[in-house]
Amino acid sequence: MPGDPERLGGYWLAGRLGAGRHGVVYDAYDDEGRRFAVRVPRGPLPRVRPVTHPHLASVLEVRSGGTPAYVVSEFASGPSLREAISLHGPYAGEELVALATAVASALACLHGAGLAHGDLRPGKVLLTGDGPKVICPGVPGSIGGTRTYLAPEVVTGQPGGAAGDVFAWGALVLFAATGDDPFRGGSMGEVMHRLLSCDPDLTALPPRLRDRVARALSKDPSSRPPASALPLPTSARVPSLPGPPALGEVAEELYASLTAVERDRLRDLLVELAPGAPPAAAPSLDEPVLSRLLESGLLVRPSVAVPPARTDAGTLVAVTGDRLVPATAALFHAWPRLRGWLDRPREETRSWALACLPSSRPRRLGLLSPALALVAAVALAVSVATVVKDARRTLEWLGDATSGVAPLLPVPAPEPPPSRR
Repeated sequence: MPGDPERLGGYWLAGRLGAGRHGVVYDAYDDEGRRFAVRVPRGPLPRVRPVTHPHLASVLEVRSGGTPAYVVSEFASGPSLREAISLHGPYAGEELVALATAVASALACLHGAGLAHGDLRPGKVLLTGDGPKVICPGVPGSIGGTRTYLAPEVVTGQPGGAAGDVFAWGALVLFAATGDDPFRGGSMGEVMHRLLSCDPDLTALPPRLRDRVARALSKDPSSRPPASALPLPTSARVPSLPGPPALGEVAEELYASLTAVERDRLRDLLVELAPGAPPAAAPSLDEPVLSRLLESGLLVRPSVAVPPARTDAGTLVAVTGDRLVPATAALFHAWPRLRGWLDRPREETRSWALACLPSSRPRRLGLLSPALALVAAVALAVSVATVVKDARRTLEWLGDATSGVAPLLPVPAPEPPPSRR
């Protein structure tokens, strides 16, 4: 989006994974192409620190010194629980038990480290190939619409803490079993009334989960069990679902569908394309290939400002330009094939992408510079010697710059002094 940073620290931002009133989460890559989630909070930096657990998206770095501050987490590839239920319906039986246990164990790990999640809800649980992952701890939730999972004490202005997370866990498990937000309401007042006064129907839950969820949803925080008491033994696994593909995967899939000639043109285009260069400066692509590149989001046509003009749709202030640019600098780090292209020394490359990447090979010109200088010095010395016919005087004139080549030059023997009669 306009105004989003291109890079934060050592992370290149490829696009938004999500945004809300508490901040923006970006799809990000480092120089080696590894994928991360970078969260830029709105307001104070959340109280988080690195914590590791199989069902928790680990916090890897907290950067508070710069502007903006940001939090780096491992990338959990999978849809959210809400997205999964909208596609495949609610969970039941042992799969539901496995989901509830995974989330509860992640909360127990956070609480053991002295932290609370603060905003547990279906959008903060991702279904990855390694099982459910709880993401984005440390951001206080808010009341609004039909998506509240806040504990009653939080609604009345008290801190939530670990007990508030347990309440949210109970509501989340019930959502996973029914597909409905248990305390939904048409207004903020209705949501608050349900949270403070209503007990939801738990008959959709398996019997051995029902008591745990009922105690977790107690209006009195002191009556709720700790998160460490919520997991249940089960051998079931929660089925994983595909998440958003990595930027490099999108590029590689498109590249594999091209012909050999189209691949060569795409390679040259991406390596040679520079911001502001006219379209003729870069290799051209056939229109179908170009359309697919634009549709995939790998390339874009930047807008060009025009004098404001009134139209039926409103005031026109910009139009789509003709030139092409990469949609994001992260492409040159996230796509291994493109990193390999850029690693090859190319004397005439003016690509801004080449300047972005650290060079892993010395430039050939740099290696040849001492040899070229030596050859030039020898040529100059020979030329001067030819003119003045005195190699030693020539070397003295060249001085220290050519002293290294003196042994290579033939030195004529001195003429004998004239004899005196």
